Amino acid sequence: MLAATHALAVLLLIATASPGQSGEHNVILGDLLEPGISIGNRRVRLPIPTLADGLSARQQQQALSPIVDDNHSLDDLQRKAVVAPFVLRIANEPNAGQGRPRRVDLWFVAHGDFDRLSDEEFLKQQVNTETKSKQGGSLTEGAILTEDQLRARKIEIVRDERFLTVNLELFDRVNVRGTMRAQLSRGVDSVTLAATLDSQFAHDSQFPNAWHSLQLDDAGHVVTGPARPYSGAAWYCKATKLKQPLGAVLLEYHIVFDEPEGWFNGANLLRSKLPLLVQDGVRKFRRRFAVQAGPARQTAAD
Repeated sequence: MLAATHALAVLLLIATASPGQSGEHNVILGDLLEPGISIGNRRVRLPIPTLADGLSARQQQQALSPIVDDNHSLDDLQRKAVVAPFVLRIANEPNAGQGRPRRVDLWFVAHGDFDRLSDEEFLKQQVNTETKSKQGGSLTEGAILTEDQLRARKIEIVRDERFLTVNLELFDRVNVRGTMRAQLSRGVDSVTLAATLDSQFAHDSQFPNAWHSLQLDDAGHVVTGPARPYSGAAWYCKATKLKQPLGAVLLEYHIVFDEPEGWFNGANLLRSKLPLLVQDGVRKFRRRFAVQAGPARQTAAD
């Protein structure tokens, strides 16, 4: 799920990257923080960003202290190494009627040029790797809807907003499709992307919000189950330049989604499979982000 979110975030950055954009209020992020998204019979809120904009170096370090624990010291988290640790937290929110909310939060530090997060060629490299490979039974495919596709659905086109249709295959057990409304906002030293599943596509003939079970028949062929409606998923990611150490960027991802009982039949696959997928994704991102532009290229040491 985190690898999927990273790839989708990169797609949205490519679609919205523009030197002239500034840090306007992110309406979607505001809605995710309060009142939150509807899952089952209640609303679930995402946490506020760990790092606010405009903090001093000392204030940033203080704000990061809640993610530190016995296994993740602040110095270790900020270490300039591909294999530096990350913090991943997976939580089952209280059931909400038929809804089964799940929370995933990730923090890690990467070292490189912050401006590369607006470099289209660099971002395209991330998409080409993350969306065209299948690892651990997970596959991500996504595309930005065109203005013509939105007009055909009588959807208003808003500046800095995009609609992203996604196709996720999770752990060889379930296929999830959906279309998300997303918005980009920029601060002086930060970039934030927030997205939420859009109910306007609940019954769309081409881009529906739906999921299918995946099972193997006696001959070993994948059998796709009937389409079932899906709602209740949102996320945001924020990249913030750290004042110290120089060249360090904190990336934080916060995700909430409904996990229907039929997805994994009660098996807790997130806790067993997600950490290794995230580790692989974080290390790959660090390696690419550390490569310097120009003829004298160098990679971060493992």
